[in-house]
This record gives sequence, C-alpha cells and structure tokens, in this order.
Amino acid sequence: MAKRMASRRFDELTDPEIEAALAERPLVLVPCGSTEQHGPHLPTSTDYLASLAVSDRVAREVGGLVLGGMQFGVTPIHMGFAGTVSFSSTTFEAVLFDMATSLASHGVREIAFVNWHEGNIASISTVASRITQELGLNVVVAQACYVAEELYGEAMGGLTHGGAIEAAAVLGIRPDLVHYDQLEPMTDSPGERPADHARRGRAFQTVLRDIREISETGWYGSSQRVSDDEGTALVDAVATVVAGELNARFERLAEMRRDVR
Repeated sequence: MAKRMASRRFDELTDPEIEAALAERPLVLVPCGSTEQHGPHLPTSTDYLASLAVSDRVAREVGGLVLGGMQFGVTPIHMGFAGTVSFSSTTFEAVLFDMATSLASHGVREIAFVNWHEGNIASISTVASRITQELGLNVVVAQACYVAEELYGEAMGGLTHGGAIEAAAVLGIRPDLVHYDQLEPMTDSPGERPADHARRGRAFQTVLRDIREISETGWYGSSQRVSDDEGTALVDAVATVVAGELNARFERLAEMRRDVR
C-alpha cells in the first residue's frame, strides 16, 4: 500500500511534526478569505475554501505548513446579508500580526499570505509591511483570485462575485457545497460589469457601501456550470503558478537580504 502524503496543515499535525517541518523549511502559508454571502449556490466560506485549497497544494509542492483559520475578512459591503460576518481592518490586521509574532518565535522566517478576497488586500499589505519591518521576516503576498482570473477569466466570464471562477474553486476542494440546483439560469444584468469595474480600476476606485449597489441578489457573473474536474484543474493550475512565484520571490528576498542586517 502506498504511503499517504502527510498533511501540511498546522492544526492537523503534532508538535514534533510541526517542529520537523519547519526545520526542513521555515515557511508558513496563511490562507486568507472571508465569511460572506455568495448567492444561493455557493457557501459563505467560498473565499476561504479557495485560498485553503490553493495553499494546500502549494505546501505539498514547495514545503512549509498551512496555518488556516482566517475564515473572516474585511467585508462590510456584504453585511446586508445574514450569511456575512465581517472583521474591522484593525482586528484583521491585529490577528495576522499576532499570528506572525508567534510563528517568528518558533523560527519561521518566511510567511506567504494566500488571499482570495479583495476586501482584505489593503489590510494584508499594511500588516505584511509591519511583519517585514518589525519582525524581520520575509513576506510574499499572493492574490490567488487574480491568478485565477488571469488563467480562466476569458473561459469563465471573468472574476465576479459568485460566478464560475469562484464556483470552480469550491468544486476543487468541497464539491458537496456547490448547489447549482438553487441557481436560476442568469447572467450579468445591465450595469453590473461597469459598476464592478468602477471599484476595481487601477487609477480610480469607486467605494461601495453595499454590494447591492452592484447586484440586488448579492451575486453576479456568469451562471455557467463548471464540473468537478474543471474545478480541480483550476485549483491545480493556480497553485502551480503561486508555488513557482513564491519560490522565486523568497529566493530573491534571501539573496537581497543576505548581507543586510
């Protein structure tokens, strides 16, 4: 019988196993997502499950451990729906910094934030800078949702809220949580794409108060059905890109800082 691959998740390992894994590579991946409504067909943990699925595969490829638990993110625009629980940016950043402080005390030298929720981006950038400056760790941030958009945006109708890309990501880890039977056949309604683009622009961003300013249903995007196999393929492809970038960027940081104290 083939030996089963050992888990890379921090919470599933014993203390000696964690110590041995960090001695091999002192890297911890922190999947970041949110708990927010994703329409009638996807779970409130969609963003977290997507970041966790990618992180699991990356850790198997490059080493290190996955420290989960950041199921809550900064998501006030979804608070109009009962399935949403939002952190303030202050709380979110404090939790990440305290996690990093604990990890640093155990010899971790590299932290990768693997994010799948746009509302977290500003806070992760802020706390990553603090961790770098105050704790002296090497930090890389991977926006996994944008990697997915680059790879599958054309085929799956872009990166939307509850659209095909996000459904595929959940199918890649928990297909039992995708309920296509609850989804009416619909696509973007007039105004959704322009409104979404307005908040995502590089030079200018319109700040939303409520996601219903884009879509009354809370979700938008193509209702294209994605298979379990397509979901697995998407997660694998995103993880391959993230793993390659993390390795290259951590190696470069180590070279840059070798003689810097």
